[in-house]
Amino acid sequence: MMIVVLLVCLLVGFLVGLAGVGGILVPPVLILMSGLEPHTAMGTALASFIGTGFVGTWLYHRSGHYRFREAVPFALGSLVCAAPGALVNARIDAGPLVMILAVIIIFAGACTLRPPRAGRAGSPFWLGWKGRAVIGGATGFMAGLTGAGGPVASIPWMVLVGYSPIHAVALSMPYQIATSFSGSVGNMLGGHVDWLLLPALCAVQVAGLLGGIAMARRVSAPFLRTVIGALCIGLGAFLFLRQTGCF
Repeated sequence: MMIVVLLVCLLVGFLVGLAGVGGILVPPVLILMSGLEPHTAMGTALASFIGTGFVGTWLYHRSGHYRFREAVPFALGSLVCAAPGALVNARIDAGPLVMILAVIIIFAGACTLRPPRAGRAGSPFWLGWKGRAVIGGATGFMAGLTGAGGPVASIPWMVLVGYSPIHAVALSMPYQIATSFSGSVGNMLGGHVDWLLLPALCAVQVAGLLGGIAMARRVSAPFLRTVIGALCIGLGAFLFLRQTGCF
């Protein structure tokens, strides 16, 4: 079973490097195959994204896809809100909220698949620091609450409001560090991180990430937009169906 867990995490790393989303697969595979109870599985999953966040941040910044100051509002919003989300997770049944998150992700993914209108400019609010802070805070809270990872919600949101796909993926990397770190503080306080399993999860995700980033640099913006939209719809549907007990 642990081999399957590591292979899934390798795939997750690749998807995160390519399209910024995929981490939503880690919590359910840990719950189903690692023997961890749900809260610890979610907490360990969220902590495992810190490694891919650091490596992805460095690589995407080095290739010129974003500037660090652009990422600050995302990071601050998620840093403030992910830990409260994790603390709420420890005290309530997050099932209904996970289903709401899944529906939002599916909707955002479907909208992302629509080609942008010719001449459409991005929203001044959402492209500004206030809008970025709102996106970071809202999706960071949901990441801490569900362990699903904030980029699966933040990236389609960013693409919808005018960011290019590669720009949105690049900005999701430092945002992921803040979200994972902040949420992990709450999970650590609750004792919901498996420190023995965590290093292996981080290592295989980073290995997959390197391949995903190499692929992302070689594909067109429309193709990457399609990948992001399709992944969000698929992962959102997966999360919804699993939460409803279909599998």
